[in-house]
Amino acid sequence: MIGESIRARTPTGPDREPHGRRSRGFKLFVGGLVLAVAGGLGYYVWSGWSPEARRAVVARVRAMVEPGRSPAPDAAVPVAAARPPWNGLVELNDEQIAAIGVRVVPVQAQVEPIKLELTGRTAYNENSLTKVRPRFDTLVEGVLAEKGRLVKKGDPLVELYSTELATAKNRFQTNYVQWRHDVRYLDVREKLVKTGAISEQTYIDTVNDESKSRLDYYTSWENLRVLGVPESEIEPLTANLGEAPSSGALLNVSDKAKLTLRSPVDGIVIERNVVPGNLYDNNDVLMVIAPLNQLWVWVNVFERDQAKVALGQRMNIQFPFLDQTFAGTVEYVASEVSKESRAVQVRASIPNPDRTLKADMLVRAVLDVPSVEGQSVIPRVAMVMLHGEPFVFVRAPNAETDGKAKRFERRRIVVAQENADKVIVHEGLKAGEEIVSNGSLILAQRYEDLQIVASGMPPD
Repeated sequence: MIGESIRARTPTGPDREPHGRRSRGFKLFVGGLVLAVAGGLGYYVWSGWSPEARRAVVARVRAMVEPGRSPAPDAAVPVAAARPPWNGLVELNDEQIAAIGVRVVPVQAQVEPIKLELTGRTAYNENSLTKVRPRFDTLVEGVLAEKGRLVKKGDPLVELYSTELATAKNRFQTNYVQWRHDVRYLDVREKLVKTGAISEQTYIDTVNDESKSRLDYYTSWENLRVLGVPESEIEPLTANLGEAPSSGALLNVSDKAKLTLRSPVDGIVIERNVVPGNLYDNNDVLMVIAPLNQLWVWVNVFERDQAKVALGQRMNIQFPFLDQTFAGTVEYVASEVSKESRAVQVRASIPNPDRTLKADMLVRAVLDVPSVEGQSVIPRVAMVMLHGEPFVFVRAPNAETDGKAKRFERRRIVVAQENADKVIVHEGLKAGEEIVSNGSLILAQRYEDLQIVASGMPPD
């Protein structure tokens, strides 16, 4: 009964795995792992032995497996071969250099300026923009220039109607008439004082009245100029004011209230904020006129390159869609970083004599950054990157080891600029040193392998 119960609880058939089969598989796995570890350790020890020690071991093994053969009497098997510490250099003989294709080139001092490539856009010269404003409260009767229109100096822009302007013109005419009266009165009394018909005091009062009226006349004349009335429209106001001015010449308010604003410069209307029938004052900008003979160029310099930019540097400005190139200089460097582009804005000016260039056109600029003493130039293929850090392989000063191999040192560098074919090195190299150009990637892999073997750790 007990035996049957045990047999009933013991799995049989396909659900049962023989104990012997599991044991054999596990033993094979463990044995293979041990052999792999032993083989790796054996290769490490074997690679550290000298050729004489290796020959001695081979002779001893042959004596053990071949009857009647004994090792040479001077063949001693080393107990342990001490591996010398790695010096951090990669050693290559001439055959290896030829097989890998290693090429060694000298480091050159930087003599040419760095070409800093930038992008930007054109803009109107803000210093030359003309804002057309009324200089008094006025009603706009008509607009004679649309946005985008080319205008010349003196072209009509806006027709105004203002009672304030009419009042100023009336005051000017009144002061003119009074001054002319006082001038004639002074002439008469000058003759009378000479004959003794009037007193000296009366004559002095007449002189004073003429001076005050003359001052009022010139003040009202300057006031018209401040209001924007051209001299060509001021002179006719006094042309008909003779000895006995007509009432029409003094009281024609409708004509005096009108004024046509004219363009003070040549350019293009880039803004129009005026509508006929509306009232405006001297705070309102009716139009903005920009000259087209010169444009600004704004380019963006990222924060990492801002130290390379200074006033007066040359800039080559290219218009990719027009196939045109202009020369400019840095005139302004912003004192803040743009919140939109996260770059420092730099400005230059370019001529536009034929008016083919427009505002907000895309440009590419190449800024010439002067060379820096101590910086060097190397081929781009000489630099290798490891964990984001740039390195080069420099030929060690004592390049020969026993006349058979050359040594190369891996060195970290600080890059000032990286192009497609060359690298400007700010720190880490000196002119005249020899570095590996072709084959640098293979040397980098060999360096990592040597470092792993020497330390048992991955490369830093």
